[in-house]
Amino acid sequence: MVTTIFVVYTGFAFVIPFLPLYVRQLGVVDEDQVALWAGVLIGVAPLLAGLMAPVWGRLGDRHGQKRILALALVTYVVVLLLSAGVRSVPELLLCRVAIGVFGGIGALALAMAVVASPRESAGKVIGNMQSAQIAASAIGPFTGGLLADLIGIRATFVVAAGMCAAALLWMWRGYREVAGETAPGKELSPLSLRQLLALPGLPALLVVLFFVNFIGRSFTPILPLYLQELGVAPDRLGQHTGMLISCYAIAAAFSAAGLGRASRRRSPERLLWASLVGGAATVLPMAYAPGFLTMLACAVLLGLSSGGALTLCYTIGGAQVPADRRATAFGFFSSATLFGGAVSPTVAGLLAHIDLRSIFYVDSALFALLWLGWWRRARPSSRPPSD
Repeated sequence: MVTTIFVVYTGFAFVIPFLPLYVRQLGVVDEDQVALWAGVLIGVAPLLAGLMAPVWGRLGDRHGQKRILALALVTYVVVLLLSAGVRSVPELLLCRVAIGVFGGIGALALAMAVVASPRESAGKVIGNMQSAQIAASAIGPFTGGLLADLIGIRATFVVAAGMCAAALLWMWRGYREVAGETAPGKELSPLSLRQLLALPGLPALLVVLFFVNFIGRSFTPILPLYLQELGVAPDRLGQHTGMLISCYAIAAAFSAAGLGRASRRRSPERLLWASLVGGAATVLPMAYAPGFLTMLACAVLLGLSSGGALTLCYTIGGAQVPADRRATAFGFFSSATLFGGAVSPTVAGLLAHIDLRSIFYVDSALFALLWLGWWRRARPSSRPPSD
């Protein structure tokens, strides 16, 4: 499942760097219109995926997670092939909408991996799955950009479709559903958002998920401008921005895997508390960075300290819900995460009109507030979990 999700998300990330170029290739010449269409095309898929994640989780719980995941992967193959042949931007938008509608499979795949593993390994499994997604976001854009230059934009969509097809075959042959956990056709009363919020600590967990991903995505839109202010030459802005984002993502992937393993021996509630403290302490110095190397070091430290926070949230939340409702619950968790990431760039852009550094102050304050709220909640249950 780790391999499956890594391959699928890498294929998704292939197409992100050249979407503005594809819009231009499809006949849009005005630069403002190119930027507008590119923003819509990039943002619509994660937004719809956030809305649909609970739906796909519920379908997986009722009809068999493996079967529903296979259906989504088949759809990806078809839609990516159609994307390679579109003749207008509205046609491409329809394809991106379809990717978003079927895009809530991350939570479904995560539930499949957790259900098929020993209960005591849940944190490690979640960490590995989160690490695979983060690593894909670091590797995919760079590789996709290279492919677009080498073989063309349309052919890169075909390569992405081939990767999803390979992931489908790998998953179908290699994953064995656990008997009795997700029996297809099993009648379940659906887990509603109201029922989820009634579980102890779950509302606070959804808030943490939303804002941790909000923070993680917040400084990306202003990075080129901020790095230029730090003295990076205009002809090197793209290279330095890509390097910083990739280093942050790799550090976050290591953090997700490491904290997932650590949650087997230590309380995930206390680890999350420490992660939020680390995030507040490492994002604030970005506002005072004197140059690129300092900024790079802060980004790596931020990834290492807070990159595993989402993993810990999923680990804590997964232990609160029954196994046969876990995919639905992870769908709601995924929605909170995706919505945080979807709102973040817009807020960052608005704050940039005040001061480019203001987003770092806001991020640090958010980390501090999350830490304070979680500390007050976690104090009574801070002892390590029993076997």
